[in-house]
Parts: sequence; structure tokens; C-alpha cells
Amino acid sequence: MTPYNPARSKGYRADRHRTRAPINSLDPDLSLHTLDTGIIVSNGPCWSPDGETFYFADSWSGEIWAYDYDQETGAARNRRAFTAVDTSRGGAADGATVDSEGCVWSALVYDSKLVRYMPDGEIERVIDMPVKKVTSVMFGGRNLDVLFVTSMAKPPLPRFPGDGVLRGSLFAVHDLGITGVPEPRFAG
Repeated sequence: MTPYNPARSKGYRADRHRTRAPINSLDPDLSLHTLDTGIIVSNGPCWSPDGETFYFADSWSGEIWAYDYDQETGAARNRRAFTAVDTSRGGAADGATVDSEGCVWSALVYDSKLVRYMPDGEIERVIDMPVKKVTSVMFGGRNLDVLFVTSMAKPPLPRFPGDGVLRGSLFAVHDLGITGVPEPRFAG
């Protein structure tokens, strides 16, 4: 039996020339509409506390983008760079969330870091994690004051080393002095 090699499979190339796809939104009536196109690796969708700004990362772009978001129609317009992600150590923007102060938290997969960006895109703080492959962040707990962080159990390609016994762990970061915002339920 030949082992699976993702670099040889159809539609996958381990470079920036991968197949591009849209960001779609599923509406309460179960219809789909496209928010943007040309995405390679979709990550980190989240909204500002007032719902007026949609944040999104295409991990291959090295940027987190901001869009004006119309809450009545669900349209995302005026894509702009919110921040450039430091990819010099091999990291990329992965999962994200927004806190009650309007700051964006992003997990930098392959870089062992959580980054909190101010609403203007400037870095407010960086938290080093005990694993390289942090994948997502979300506030939880009774008061939404615990930041939960997921990590990857198995790297997708052999070039990414393992994280030892902590790989695949769920971490809880306490005492940040910051709270999250409640996530709305899907209305469909």
C-alpha cells in the first residue's frame, strides 16, 4: 500500500498556488451567499463586538483582513488589511476571536504564540504557549474570562515537528483581566 502523500493529490500543492475558493455565509433561511473569493486557507472568522466589522484570515496571505459588515444583509465589503502577521518563524494566523474591548486574538499556528491586536491592528500583547501548533482561541467560563486555546494533535506534513506529550491539548489561560463576548446562536 502506498502512503498518502498530500503533495501529490489532486487539487493540493504545498505552495501559494493552491486552488482558491470563496468565503460563503449560511443564512438563517439556509441559503448561501459569497462574502469574498480567492481564499486559499480559510481561518479566524470573527466579528467586532458591535457586529459592524468582520475579521478573517487567509493563512497563506500573511494578513488578517477587516471588512465592513452589514448586519441586515450579511454582506461583507471594503476588504482591507487589518494587520500583517509575523511569518518569519513559520507561523500563520489560524483561529481567532474578539474580546469585549474590541481586540482580536489570533492563534499563530507553528509559532507557539497567541497575539492580541488592538482595534487599529497594532499588537497589544503576545502570549507564548508551550506548544508550537496552537490552532484556535475562544473565551469561556461563567464570566467569559478564561481564554481557551486548542492545539493540533498531528501535524499535516512531516516537516512540522511534534509537540510531545502536550500535542492536541486544550489550554485555559486565566487572569487576563479581559472578557470575551457572547457568541450568537445560529438563527436557522
